[in-house]
Amino acid sequence: MGKQILLTISILVSNRPDTVRKCLDSIKPLLEEVPSELILVDTGCGEQVRGIIEEYTDNIIDFEWCRDFAKARNAGLKKAKGKWFLFLDDDEWFEDTGEIIEFFRSGEYRNYGFAVYTQRNYLDLEGSVFSDLLVGRMTKLEPDVKFIYSIHECFNRVKGKTKKFQAYVHHYGYAYRTPKDARAHSLRNISLLLEEHKADPGNMKHTLQLAQEYNAIEEYSKSLEMSLDGIGLFRQGKIDNEYFLASLFANEINCYMELYRYDEAIEKGERYLREEKADKMVKAMIAGDLAVAYMERGELEKALKNAEYYWKIYQDYLVDDESFLGFETTITNKCFEQRNRSIVLGNGMRAAIESGKAEVADRWFRSFDWKEPQLFVNNEMLKSLIERMPQAEGEEREIYRKMCDVLLEREELEGFLVQTISDCCKKPEDFTERIRTLSVYGDLKSKHWFFRLAEIVTAAFLPEAGNGKEPAEEVPAAPRLSGEVADLAACVWERPEQGIYAVKTYSMLEAVERLGGDNREILEAVPFYRWKKGMEKYFEKFSWEEADWWNERFTAILEEGSARLRVWKGLYSLAGAVREGGRWEKEGLGRAMESGQVSPGAGGLPGAGKGLPGDGDGAEESKAGEKAIRFIMEKLGEYAACQKALCESIYQGEVIARNPDMLPEEYQGAYLISDFLRLAEAGEYGGAVTAIRQVRKLLPGLDKVVKPCLQWIDGELKRQEQESRQAAGEFQVLARQIKARLRAFMDAGQHEAALAVARQMEPLLPGDEEIRRIIEKLG
Repeated sequence: MGKQILLTISILVSNRPDTVRKCLDSIKPLLEEVPSELILVDTGCGEQVRGIIEEYTDNIIDFEWCRDFAKARNAGLKKAKGKWFLFLDDDEWFEDTGEIIEFFRSGEYRNYGFAVYTQRNYLDLEGSVFSDLLVGRMTKLEPDVKFIYSIHECFNRVKGKTKKFQAYVHHYGYAYRTPKDARAHSLRNISLLLEEHKADPGNMKHTLQLAQEYNAIEEYSKSLEMSLDGIGLFRQGKIDNEYFLASLFANEINCYMELYRYDEAIEKGERYLREEKADKMVKAMIAGDLAVAYMERGELEKALKNAEYYWKIYQDYLVDDESFLGFETTITNKCFEQRNRSIVLGNGMRAAIESGKAEVADRWFRSFDWKEPQLFVNNEMLKSLIERMPQAEGEEREIYRKMCDVLLEREELEGFLVQTISDCCKKPEDFTERIRTLSVYGDLKSKHWFFRLAEIVTAAFLPEAGNGKEPAEEVPAAPRLSGEVADLAACVWERPEQGIYAVKTYSMLEAVERLGGDNREILEAVPFYRWKKGMEKYFEKFSWEEADWWNERFTAILEEGSARLRVWKGLYSLAGAVREGGRWEKEGLGRAMESGQVSPGAGGLPGAGKGLPGDGDGAEESKAGEKAIRFIMEKLGEYAACQKALCESIYQGEVIARNPDMLPEEYQGAYLISDFLRLAEAGEYGGAVTAIRQVRKLLPGLDKVVKPCLQWIDGELKRQEQESRQAAGEFQVLARQIKARLRAFMDAGQHEAALAVARQMEPLLPGDEEIRRIIEKLG
């Protein structure tokens, strides 16, 4: 007599070669340790996958797909011989089946009729973001047990106690390559659900599943409509599957929140908290949404009250989570998930902090594992925490300091926290108050450069600083060694593009000097590649007021000709040229130069020996255009000189001369800019055009500079052509006058004088027939 089968495992198999083997491998321990059987239902898997699944069993049922998941499941169920039945999909696999094995080996299964475990639904293909859903996939087999519903199928009934496993399956079925793929999947589900809903409109399971599918594609208005319709049918006494009704109350409030209809969320939410059909988990979800809604309205006490309501039910859940199994649906399952909990309690913490209730905020703060990557962090809560610290004192401030220390350990939060601290410190107009505010954050445990800057400036300016907006003139240096100051300052300058703003805001240059440090030594110690890269990033986003300030400071601090000063000066000059090029284009200065009346003059750069424009508005605009071009070329020259000097300090002259194409693009560009300026100065505009176009190819970011240069050259070429035509016309007039004089000589019999004039005219008027005939006649 064969051993009795305890467990039947049935899997629907489609065409998923990437996951089917993982799925089947994950259940091998179950098949080996528990008397069990494996049934595979082939819904159209294809030749490759068929070959894979035949390696695991020959118990394969061929099923022609008919858009009905329940029928496909029942095909496997009808063949089942086990006392229990477990069903899976081929795109999910168990992490560990040890707990389920023990459930059967120990005989514990005799005490239960149903079992649930967690389906971990990954939302991206990398597996970094997921949502956990409790699913009922195991049941004790009875003769009348079957699957129902064509989509989101389930057992027709559940009998006996429910066992909750800690086991979970990995599921990538909701991880899509594109948003379009995700939407297509939801729309497929919606089409099937609408058929079910039309056939049985009072079934709250279909109503809830439709609402959830609309949520998945962010069509919250339609999801809200489904909730309202379902609740309306309930009020009329026309529903069945009432188990799913309560979740519609929660979904309605959530839809109001997603649609930013906070007033309706508050009004209906407060009412539903008193609704007898709403279970504890639904009320916790509604209270969580109300905490957020009231916080959006600035009603701190009510936000706190609802966060406390949510927290109390959450504590009950922690004590006995199995008592909540009867409340879980696809809507409520997220109620106490870490992401939702962090949103609700994040708003609760914000309300507590802004109300000065640090102990409450700390209680909720400590309930989270802040190293967990799935945790959603409420930026507004962080902002409230930072802004509250200067006002807090004693134990309250200490609580916030410890919270900040924990938060600063998260790398992705560090930048936001530091920026928020800096913004908070910049608010006071009074310089001393600004530094005093900065000192509040000085004890935070972080290696970020901003806190090293705080150490320097607070040591220099507190408590001895004066009360004005600028530091006091004479203050005794703090007891700090200059070497230590240099080390701290070096941390600040480690990322120049970031630190440069704060150094100016908090007068760190002066602070370093007060503490005996040497700013030149500190700046020269910054690795050159880091300085160069940092300054390039700085000029991507800067203000001219600040850049002018730094130009004065760097010129005063750094040694003339130093590599770091050349980097700064070159970029500063180039930025000036680009700005002027932008003004040239915006104000149409090129068009003004074309229409301006320029008197004849020598070629070359604007203003180089050339006459000034004439009178009138057009002339004034033309003059402005020439001034702009002079400025652009002057700044380009400064930039090129700095870059060439840097290049020649790094590369040998022979390399530069023989293999210029081996140089970095910015250095090649600098030599081409020099060529352009030299050729333009000499009036060799053809060569100048070639050079500046090569610059454009090498350094496409300089288009605002190249464009006015080309436009100016085009104008110069047109001017030369105009001058040539004018000169040619004047010469023709002169030639006619000389010919008339020549004929007068001949008429007067002065043949020698006429011949002399004719011979002088011949090279000036080559091919002139009249001159040729006169020479032949008189010669």
